[in-house]
Amino acid sequence: MSPHLTARGGSAVPIKMAWPTLAATGLLLAASTAFAGESAAGEASGRECAGDELFRIATPMDLEHAWSGTPIFRAMEGECVSSDRNVIYWQLRGGAEGLIGNHHTALADFDRPYRLRGRTTPERELPPDATAAPALPYIIERAAGHRIVMVNERHHVSTDRLLTLDLLGPLYEQGFRYLALEALWAGEEGLGERGYPIRETGGYINDVVFAELVREAIALGYEVVPYEAQGEQYHATETMNEQQARDYWQAQNLLAATLQKDADAKVLVHCGYAHLQETASARWTPMAYYLHQATGLDPLTVDQTAFAERGIEQAEHGWRQGSEARGLIEDRPVVLLDAAGDLLRREQENVDIRVVNPRTQYVNGRPAWMRMGGRRVAVAIDTPECASEACVISAFDADWEERAVPYDRVEVMAAKTDMYLPPGTEMELRGFRLDGSLVFRRALTTP
Repeated sequence: MSPHLTARGGSAVPIKMAWPTLAATGLLLAASTAFAGESAAGEASGRECAGDELFRIATPMDLEHAWSGTPIFRAMEGECVSSDRNVIYWQLRGGAEGLIGNHHTALADFDRPYRLRGRTTPERELPPDATAAPALPYIIERAAGHRIVMVNERHHVSTDRLLTLDLLGPLYEQGFRYLALEALWAGEEGLGERGYPIRETGGYINDVVFAELVREAIALGYEVVPYEAQGEQYHATETMNEQQARDYWQAQNLLAATLQKDADAKVLVHCGYAHLQETASARWTPMAYYLHQATGLDPLTVDQTAFAERGIEQAEHGWRQGSEARGLIEDRPVVLLDAAGDLLRREQENVDIRVVNPRTQYVNGRPAWMRMGGRRVAVAIDTPECASEACVISAFDADWEERAVPYDRVEVMAAKTDMYLPPGTEMELRGFRLDGSLVFRRALTTP
């Protein structure tokens, strides 16, 4: 039986992040906040709320599905929130919720410790004469003078991959041929020939937006290379602590995969958080600093984290709040400018460009940015099997192997849902209960 397929419209609804209710978005409540079932309870019962164990759940290579850690995290809440690991628990649980399409919950979970501890960002008012300009053309123009462009992300937020996705084509036209990914696991064979990532390609790459970033890079002609530190490279030495050792070897691995084998290489780097900061401090010696020291090249560094959408508005930077209040952001990433038209900069700035991304809007309960700049269309899918019991539904190209990362993945407890899919594609839907058991497999063709 084929699902009912129609092109889906609907109005976009902006959501202000108010903890804890999600009701206004129409997002799944019961499955994202309630007990995840007997199977998850059984999985969680043998696990301790310890750092190593939490990271194993977040990268569940020993579990059946890439998203299998999510119901386990939910079942561990009672133990973890009262432990000294509650901050890392909520951070990793946020990433797990994002993996099954619960973007609002991912933001809220990650920032829950800020709410619990009463922590907020100090008040910083946007200067009254500040303006904004679209970020994408600004970055593309600046990139022309650099051989290394670095963009960062928060690992629990799918939207932080969209900017790099949009940069792929324009930077390829400028001669960039390498995409270096912190998230890519070394030793993953056949990615370039296959053309799409599988579960073993990298933990964060199991996110549907990250997977699209990898697929498009390969299709354009990029060589996708890993650079994360490996094994002994993580260990502290007489001259470096563990953080410094990791960032130093990230830089060395990146150079070995790009500039040291290709003297004319231009490299787009997608990394996490502070690895792109260009200056060393008493607390952090970043990868970008080591890259500059080793090559003499000045990377163009683009930060998306400082002014980002957060799970609670009180944790958001005042410049973001001021930009929204004045209507400067609208529906595209922007850079903030001063009265002279130069970048508005904070004191002791350690990156070149800071981007302000738009706040998520929701259409029929799904983030509107899942259109991915027109690469996807919303398709209404009938899911009667999931009306009374939560399912995780994924959509795959019909020609992909079983462990491929899907085009879209969403948790559903309703008789219908929207999925964001490439038009005119033969694919297969797979639905699973939260305990991992199969509910259905169906062939479909998108309109």
